[in-house]
Amino acid sequence: MPTLLEHEISKVFEHADLQQNLPQYYRKIIREFRRTTKSFVAFNLSFALLLTAELTLFFSFLPSFSQSYLLALGLGAIFLTCFSYFVLLFYFQAKKPEQITFIRNRFIASCKQIIGLPPGAPQHHLSVASALIKLSAYLHDFEWHVYNFPKWLRSSAPFFARWAAYCHWEDVFKMKQCLLHAAIEEHLEQIRTTPTDLEAHASLASTYVALSQIYLEPKRKHAVHPRVHYYQKKQPMFEEKFRKAAELAIEEFQILSHYAPNDPWVHEQLAVGYRDLQLPQEEIREVEILLQLKPQDNDILFRLGTLYFEQKQNAKGLQAYEKLKRARYKEADHLISSYGSVEK
Repeated sequence: MPTLLEHEISKVFEHADLQQNLPQYYRKIIREFRRTTKSFVAFNLSFALLLTAELTLFFSFLPSFSQSYLLALGLGAIFLTCFSYFVLLFYFQAKKPEQITFIRNRFIASCKQIIGLPPGAPQHHLSVASALIKLSAYLHDFEWHVYNFPKWLRSSAPFFARWAAYCHWEDVFKMKQCLLHAAIEEHLEQIRTTPTDLEAHASLASTYVALSQIYLEPKRKHAVHPRVHYYQKKQPMFEEKFRKAAELAIEEFQILSHYAPNDPWVHEQLAVGYRDLQLPQEEIREVEILLQLKPQDNDILFRLGTLYFEQKQNAKGLQAYEKLKRARYKEADHLISSYGSVEK
């Protein structure tokens, strides 16, 4: 059963008019983003086809180039195409972040226009932040679905979907990151106005968690990631950004823990954050607090016993096992199978 604070976060000041108009805003922004990211791929494909055509014609007519100036013209055309491509490539690469920011800002402006409340009002900032987070969530795996392939290509759809994911993954990632950063700024604006607003801190903590998770996505689906070499190259940066976002989330949850020490949802989120940061002792501490708040919850006791055995705290793990056996918990025997396991 959700706690009071968790319930407040789930409905976090959702403005009725905004919620009613959000679907059409989402469709409009998604269309604009799809058009922007597809245009860059079209640019690359156009130059690739042009260069292929020039090289094919050059080598086809190479034996008939009796005049040296014809050979020079052919080579000049190829070099001009390559030079033009790289100049335009650098231009579009520099312009793309501005386009993503512009799309995001248009979405924020549309949301604020519907809300019609002055900055500082809780509904103003938190409703916009909620809309940004939902849009970011909607973009999950969007790179695999940028194109609607015709029926005659459906047999080859997996190949083309992977190609699309390869081309568009970075753009989708940057869009999600841009949206979540804006959501964080909206939360911070609200907290500067109402520093002790627990709902704002809880929503901000959840946003930091969402931000940390997008840095984990390539790692979770590493084997099928379309840009596996890119991710391997950038992995230290992704891990560092994940850690910073997770630490900021934990800091917010600790604020909540100070003001709402008996709310199980707060300690559950802290435990998840510590697990993601690979801090098992801190995770155990939070799960122990959870068990104190919910002493009859055998699922929490099983989870705690598993953590004990994983950290070689076997005496505590056995105590948890005995309690579960007395309670006739169905997974008790599965818990004891973890006893004495040795890392290979």
